[in-house]
Amino acid sequence: MALYVAQLLLALCMSPNARASYTLNVVQSGANVVATGSGSLNLAALGNGGDGIAAPKVNLSFISGCCFSPLSLIAVGSTAFADAYNGITTGHPIMGPSSFGSGPEIDASSGSGSLVTLISAAYLEVPSGYRSGSDLGTSTATWNNQTIVSLGLIVGTYVYTWGSGASADSFTLNIGLIGSMPQVVAEENWTTAFTLINKGTGPAQVQLNLFGDPSGTLQLPLALPQHPGSGTQIASSIDQNIAANASFIVATAGPQNPPVQIGSAQLWGTGALDGFAIFHQTSTAQEAVVPLETRNASSYLLAFDNTGGLALGVALANVSTQSGNVRVVIRDDAGAQIGTGMLAMPANGHTSFVLSDPTNGFPVTANKRGTVEFDTPPNGQISVLGLRFTPPNNALTTIPALANVGTGGGSIAHLVSGGDGWQTTFVLINSGTSAANFTLNFFADPTGAPLSLPLSFPQSGTANLLLSNSVTQTLAAGATLIIVSSGAPDLLTGSAQLSTAGSVSGFVIFRHNGQEAVVPMESRSAIGYIIAFDNTNGTATGIAVNAVSTQQVNVPVVVRDDTGAQIASDTLTLGINGHYSFTLVTDRYPATANIRGTIEFDTPAGAQIGALGIRIPAGAAHTYTTLPALTKEPR
Repeated sequence: MALYVAQLLLALCMSPNARASYTLNVVQSGANVVATGSGSLNLAALGNGGDGIAAPKVNLSFISGCCFSPLSLIAVGSTAFADAYNGITTGHPIMGPSSFGSGPEIDASSGSGSLVTLISAAYLEVPSGYRSGSDLGTSTATWNNQTIVSLGLIVGTYVYTWGSGASADSFTLNIGLIGSMPQVVAEENWTTAFTLINKGTGPAQVQLNLFGDPSGTLQLPLALPQHPGSGTQIASSIDQNIAANASFIVATAGPQNPPVQIGSAQLWGTGALDGFAIFHQTSTAQEAVVPLETRNASSYLLAFDNTGGLALGVALANVSTQSGNVRVVIRDDAGAQIGTGMLAMPANGHTSFVLSDPTNGFPVTANKRGTVEFDTPPNGQISVLGLRFTPPNNALTTIPALANVGTGGGSIAHLVSGGDGWQTTFVLINSGTSAANFTLNFFADPTGAPLSLPLSFPQSGTANLLLSNSVTQTLAAGATLIIVSSGAPDLLTGSAQLSTAGSVSGFVIFRHNGQEAVVPMESRSAIGYIIAFDNTNGTATGIAVNAVSTQQVNVPVVVRDDTGAQIASDTLTLGINGHYSFTLVTDRYPATANIRGTIEFDTPAGAQIGALGIRIPAGAAHTYTTLPALTKEPR
């Protein structure tokens, strides 16, 4: 097993820490553009350049008295009297690109927080009376009914620096960062396929960038399966225009020879883009999904179970042009802290390791269950993923990172237990700082009636002694609870709902015929969900939908091919807390045979739904993995 794990998870050296003083991220959020900035600014090397009223805006044709060419300006925060600073008179000019777009002045629809302005390679503006080096808090600006393209902004990272020694500082502007994938693996028996979706109503430009381990770019042979005659290209980046509602697939190619190539990926773009990646091990046909991490949370939490020969690998990516230190906090399944650590991450760096490894990991986790927390560096951004290996065949599945856990609970769109060996494991984590009560209810397919399941609790050593349609317990702060359902003579299917007033969340793991797949808990309350499917080359796609509602609901369905063209529509009727599962082509929507595309489920008024996909490649191995439900964008 050690060799198998090592092929996918290599722990390599990391560089010393540094961090950007101020970071401003500009993203497309539905029909609007949102800019969010935070950090501090060391102005010791700069001189005062005047003052006046400043407001949140973009002006990509700004004329400054210091420069002949038009400059680019972006400002966030609330309108305020501001002081301007530059380095012209002090001999420490602000260095960086002179432009990050082209276009007229466009005022923001709203702004909040401290006023901060960047005028490319020329000036900074801060609130009047600002004390150099102090925290500016979080500032925002929103441009309603605009896109990154309509504002004239150009996707990319722009870094501005000034000063030297103790007076050195920087301002990082990220335009169009959609998200990141903390693990990419290729060659030596591995491939990674990226599925990118344009969820918007207009075309979007996408850029996929690959980064190496421990740092630098990652050059890989890349193929486009939708265009089989296009051959392969060796690249660390690929650009593509994706039509509205269309899908774009990029797959690693090249020889399946040593050494294994490992790194991370970042997705940049101008529209409502989303996606995921799928690992594939050619020798075993094992697959695992890597969701696109679109959150920028203060911390991420991975649940681990290193008992009974199980092993958890960890992949961590630094999604920043500045290096940073990631603090690690380890707790056992009772919530007690049992270890800490620090990981130094290079700019756009990557590391991966087996959690219990005595040299490169955290051996205190050996033969234990619990959680490992990764804290984002100040003004930084990271992404985290767990990779679970289960004996005896090292079944591979990804473990989702929990972040920004709310107090509303959530639902699981599908559960399956018994029959010819199906098992569902519920993993619940209290990420809060105080004990929390929860109730986990099970509902039958298709009626939504209470579903009694055989349940066991491995942490207490009990066998399948409990037959119940719900579990109610109190979970200590930081604690983890594992519930296993299996062994019923008949196949039991349905859904589950978690009710809690605390910060309890989690996921489930399906297991059958030595294969595993994970399903995160759905708590997003989106207006709809989109699942990408690929029914080519004999691959099958299973779908499950559930309702969280006190009344019958009608769920509109739209099916599209990978060009974005609609090929079917339908309405699914679900009962109170109802559930429905089916296989594309054989059960519903025969138009999806032998093609790629998406299926969209719209949330009915006054209700919540959940959805998930199961990908089942052709072959005797009978492997499978889950397909994430992407949230629909407002239109």
